[in-house]
Amino acid sequence: MDLRVMRKGTWGMKRRAMCCAAALLMTAVVGTSTTEACTTLIVGREASADGSRIMGRTSDAHGLEAVKVEHIPAMTRPAPWTFTDEVSKFRITLPARGYAYMAVPCAQKIPDGDDYKEAAINEHHVCMSATESIYGSEAALKADPLVKNGVSEGCMPTVVIPYVATALEGVERLGSIVDRYGSAESNAVVFADDKEMWYMEMYTGHQWAAIRFPEDKYAVIANDGMLGAIDVNDTANVRTSKDLVKLAKEHGFLKEEQGRIHLAHTYCAPHRHYSQLRVWAAQRRFTPSRAKDYQVATTYDMMQTPDKKISLADAMELFRYRYEDTGYNANLHPKNRAIGINRTESVHIFWLRDNKPQVMWLAVANPEMSVFLPFYGNMTKFPTAFESNAVEYTRDSAYFKFRSLSALAVQDRAGYGKKVRDSWRGMELGLIKGMPAMDARYLQAGGTSDAANMLCGRVAQNALDQADRLFQQTFTDFMLSTVQDGSSDASAESTAVK
Repeated sequence: MDLRVMRKGTWGMKRRAMCCAAALLMTAVVGTSTTEACTTLIVGREASADGSRIMGRTSDAHGLEAVKVEHIPAMTRPAPWTFTDEVSKFRITLPARGYAYMAVPCAQKIPDGDDYKEAAINEHHVCMSATESIYGSEAALKADPLVKNGVSEGCMPTVVIPYVATALEGVERLGSIVDRYGSAESNAVVFADDKEMWYMEMYTGHQWAAIRFPEDKYAVIANDGMLGAIDVNDTANVRTSKDLVKLAKEHGFLKEEQGRIHLAHTYCAPHRHYSQLRVWAAQRRFTPSRAKDYQVATTYDMMQTPDKKISLADAMELFRYRYEDTGYNANLHPKNRAIGINRTESVHIFWLRDNKPQVMWLAVANPEMSVFLPFYGNMTKFPTAFESNAVEYTRDSAYFKFRSLSALAVQDRAGYGKKVRDSWRGMELGLIKGMPAMDARYLQAGGTSDAANMLCGRVAQNALDQADRLFQQTFTDFMLSTVQDGSSDASAESTAVK
């Protein structure tokens, strides 16, 4: 995601002075960054420690971008209807019937617009993470420009997830929308269901490609197109726009490898430190046996095999990673773009287990100092703080509750910040360990939405209460860490007065 500045300008979101010291501190920490964002992790069954599939992403914003969790009920209308994104003016005719789904949109409510549902899971267990911003090459965008009022990140899940029953249907529906209406942005999207995962990249106004994600690999994507050489005729594992190869060949920018189009070299912008450092660091973390010195010009292979199979807890920690064990430690070199950053609005991880309930783990605000909480996909009701529409500081909002704690904690990562991080880490490990028992209670209750609401709601409320306790303790530590006036017994000092 990278269009938050546009969204903020459109909505005219005001930033009044916060009324308490913690909120003032939070604003100072955020700053006025306008760079692009997001980091995606995908892990196949055979690459994970428990045989699950793991798919998640940081949703990184600009300034304070509050989020909430909501349930969108199944919809039945008398006839197909026209959806209009009031911000981008994208218009599309949608089916009369739509599936129910759970999503993580921005907090501010607007009628028919881009509410940025960054993650969604529908009643058929189809999951969608949208989007990872990527960037097309100058030649590709000249040949097939982006479409100003085409489909964009802000409304993408709204026009796709209620109308698909499999991950592949998600790819094909989104692809057909791009084919017909065009895309306003270059993006990457991940779809998953009970059987498989598909990864999709959209490069220009109408050109896109998607692959069935291999079960024995993992991948990290960081604002760069990562797909390499693909066989466009492998219809079992690949889907593409009709003119993907033809356009590049006719306009002279086609790059091939062993007779196959290499998508990153053909359609994507040159590598940048902003993206490459994250990919290098993540691959070094999970596959240290193949690690080499960082080079921004290197095209890192997307598909990797981990030295040690990746656990759910490992995935959570990756999204907090600031390269602490490398020479690029972002705590010491703050200009380095880390994976874990303080302007993250939320992180979602879909934990997809065979023959078990599907779970979205959600960390609100900066994951470094927040906690991942489990949400069953059929939840319809959430603790009030997670449903808050607040876009300015209030303790009644889950986002601002966790964000204000984070803003304090990052002031002293080695001291009171470590206490916060360790507390959340302990809670997460306990939740993961307790999932079999929670699953059993959920299934014994019939796997209903009411059971999901009760079980997950209780966990989420406990975390909110813990956040309050941690904030009180951390704010006390913060005040005690400041200079105490007049505490020295040294000789008096003076400055001559003229």
